[in-house]
Amino acid sequence: MLKINLKIAFSFLFAITPFYGYEVKAQNPRICEQDLAREINAILDNPIHQRATWGVLVQHLNSDNILYQLNDEKYFIPASNAKVLTTASALLKFGADHQISTPIHYTGEMPNIDTLTIIGQGDPTITSEKLDEIAQSLRDRGITGINQLIIQDNAPFSDIINGTWENSDLPYYYAPPVGNIILNQNTVTMSFLGQRVNQPATIQWSDNMAGRQWRVINNVITTDNPDDNNIRLIPNWRESTLEVTGELGVNQESRQWWLSIPNPHQYFLDSLQVALRNQNISVSSTRIVNANIVDHLTSENQLMEIKSELFSEIVNTTNKDSNNLFAEILLRQLRSENVSQFEEQKAVLSTINVDPQAYNLRDGSGLSRQNLITPSAMVAVLQGISNTEHGKMFRQSLPMAGVDGTLRNRFQDSISQGNFVAKTGTLTGVTALSGYLEVENYPDLVVSIMVNKSMESGVTLRETTDQIVDTVARVRVCE
Repeated sequence: MLKINLKIAFSFLFAITPFYGYEVKAQNPRICEQDLAREINAILDNPIHQRATWGVLVQHLNSDNILYQLNDEKYFIPASNAKVLTTASALLKFGADHQISTPIHYTGEMPNIDTLTIIGQGDPTITSEKLDEIAQSLRDRGITGINQLIIQDNAPFSDIINGTWENSDLPYYYAPPVGNIILNQNTVTMSFLGQRVNQPATIQWSDNMAGRQWRVINNVITTDNPDDNNIRLIPNWRESTLEVTGELGVNQESRQWWLSIPNPHQYFLDSLQVALRNQNISVSSTRIVNANIVDHLTSENQLMEIKSELFSEIVNTTNKDSNNLFAEILLRQLRSENVSQFEEQKAVLSTINVDPQAYNLRDGSGLSRQNLITPSAMVAVLQGISNTEHGKMFRQSLPMAGVDGTLRNRFQDSISQGNFVAKTGTLTGVTALSGYLEVENYPDLVVSIMVNKSMESGVTLRETTDQIVDTVARVRVCE
């Protein structure tokens, strides 16, 4: 029998076979610019994609040269791709070093003061540890008693609860109330532990003070079967109730549920009182107000000022982790007394040549299904911000393919891994992916892909968008 060395045979085959329009490199043959449209169309012409609406725009970062376009001037629901506009406009308006201040005022004479007023301005980075620091600082200033502790939040209810969000989303961590008073991102986790057979499982909260915000109807029974772990959660955000049913094996712990906090003002107030008590500072009465009482106070009454993290860090968290709360706060910071946040956003983005008619947003995070944007507008934002002093920082804030953020588990071992940074976006029937693509021996590209009205699974949609990006990553100039 004739034995053939396959390695030599294939090497010979590649040596004598002409390749028109691309070269073979590993498992990623390059594609000529003029053939890119054909390759992308071949992906989208799959019958399973035909009923959905796709929008795609691939363009050079630093020129108007378009490599591929499909429905790029049509409106799409962008999901979390809306955060691209939110974070870009916040950086352009305030800069990377901006911080949100939370002033603390007092009246009366120490050590027993009449009032202590916390004036919420929307800092989303305040944690329980920060409250402990505030209480310690008050103690260090000699305060031992507060007659009235006041929490002030001027945000109207229409801002705290976005009317365009789905009611079914509101109980969960990704759709928390967004006021000017925020603690621990207004979220809490809940789980169950089976301890005594035939008895209700024990509720475990990440923060017991936050857990008090929910009334739990616990119908989870502990069984002697260690394999039992089927728990169903039925939340009612409007009534702040959680009905929980199912069985949990003895000594077994359930999965965690990440929940929003229905009344963040009370949670903040209760938590602050505990921090003060731990410093032996007494509080006689408390009050939550949404009216502006700062006018009755002067700069001489300001005791201290709490600073948020830098906007560069907030933007990074917003984009890398797709943090909805942070995005909503960044958008709200654009608002002034006579101009809405959306009007100001359009004005700011117009300075980098983004057509204000090419998008219409109803929130900053992308959770709203009433948001609309064209792929061309998305590309314009990415191009525009890259040519400003914030371009490098903004680019670094986006998840990197196969490395970190919401893209850490995508593009593994692909040609785009480490070369593509982009904002993801997902809602039921909606997938979006927009960002910057570095291609070997080729100019940097901006890519925006959006799909709406799809019945395919989220996994399938993500795989298809990733396939399109990997196809673009193979582009080259051909003679």
